[in-house]
Amino acid sequence: MSDHYNPLAPLTEAVEKRRKKAVVAAENRRTVASSLRLLAIIAAAVAVFFIFFGFRTVEGNGMYPGLSDGDLVLTYFKPSFTKGEIVFYEVNGVEYCGRIVAKPGDNVDFSEDGKLFVNGTPQTTDVVFPTYPGEGWQGIAIVPEGTVYILGDYRTQSEDSRTFGFIPAEDVNSKAIAILRHKKM
Repeated sequence: MSDHYNPLAPLTEAVEKRRKKAVVAAENRRTVASSLRLLAIIAAAVAVFFIFFGFRTVEGNGMYPGLSDGDLVLTYFKPSFTKGEIVFYEVNGVEYCGRIVAKPGDNVDFSEDGKLFVNGTPQTTDVVFPTYPGEGWQGIAIVPEGTVYILGDYRTQSEDSRTFGFIPAEDVNSKAIAILRHKKM
């Protein structure tokens, strides 16, 4: 074989190096663009998540034994509420956790032996503590429009509608949908 001098070899080599650099740069731009799109999607998903969902830490033992002081709860904001749901609500700037036991139009009453009655029916839930009325209870009360009646599950120790009265629905911030961390007592 004879070595032939190619006068275009340095130029071809330079063009090939530039072409390889351009290909690498284009791949890097695609990778960066893909990464930015992925980050934007993740940021949007997180933003949407926190518009509808949140985390609450239970304070106090008013919902014992189901929820205890320090438990972390996943919540859903501004849902429609149904009886039996655990909700977080605010009274005088302090957040509480309780269970909705009556909605507008329902009547609430208590028996002397610690039973809760809603619309004349004894409430047989998993609550093991007796439910006595608060001080000054005058007998059957009808839940006014725009409010709910909320009780803690630890009925002998919780502050709830027996203490605060009917809770305005707009003061109910969110409902519990999952316990994420159950702190041992």
